Amino acid sequence: MSEFKLSPELLKLIDAVNNRSAELTGDDGDKCIGSQLPTVNRAFEEIQRRGLPAGNQFCDWGSGLGGVCGVAALNGFKSLGIEFHHQFVVAAREIAEAQNLPITYCEGTFFVPGDETLSDKHSRMIMTYDKLAWEQTELSHQDIDVVFSYPWPGEEGFTDRVFLRHAKPGTLLVTFHGCDQLLVQRKTEDQNHLEVIDWM
Repeated sequence: MSEFKLSPELLKLIDAVNNRSAELTGDDGDKCIGSQLPTVNRAFEEIQRRGLPAGNQFCDWGSGLGGVCGVAALNGFKSLGIEFHHQFVVAAREIAEAQNLPITYCEGTFFVPGDETLSDKHSRMIMTYDKLAWEQTELSHQDIDVVFSYPWPGEEGFTDRVFLRHAKPGTLLVTFHGCDQLLVQRKTEDQNHLEVIDWM
């Protein structure tokens, strides 16, 4: 099992993310809830082994300290992370540089104007709809082949709706649901349908 055979590069990344996370204090530190990187690595290895992605452009919607972007880069993806909290973006860039990982981080949210119509009334997510993150890169939603998200409990539907609005057919949506599980789905030609690929 790959999760028990972690590469030296992945172990270094996990240590760097854990050490920086431990340094964070206050409200922003409390909000840094990371996905389990060995679990994410196992899923990305399987995604690549099966040849599921249509391309290699990856984006993490809410990249935090950049651990998932790092795992994606180690698995052959071109990584883009979008994160709302400034101090997380700064820390993620420092970690990527120290690990020699070519990752792009943009500060802001993955939403664009109009996405507010998809939101839940009692959402816990920090909402801005100004495209500022996307304006920091030449990429758009349509350029992404694999999207990763760790939705708050109860907000999975919102994540799915934003993904269905913006992703091109064939794009994978990988969501972390705790309990050591990730759900892999694919957007079909039907604008309103996600095909479940597997739990990994």
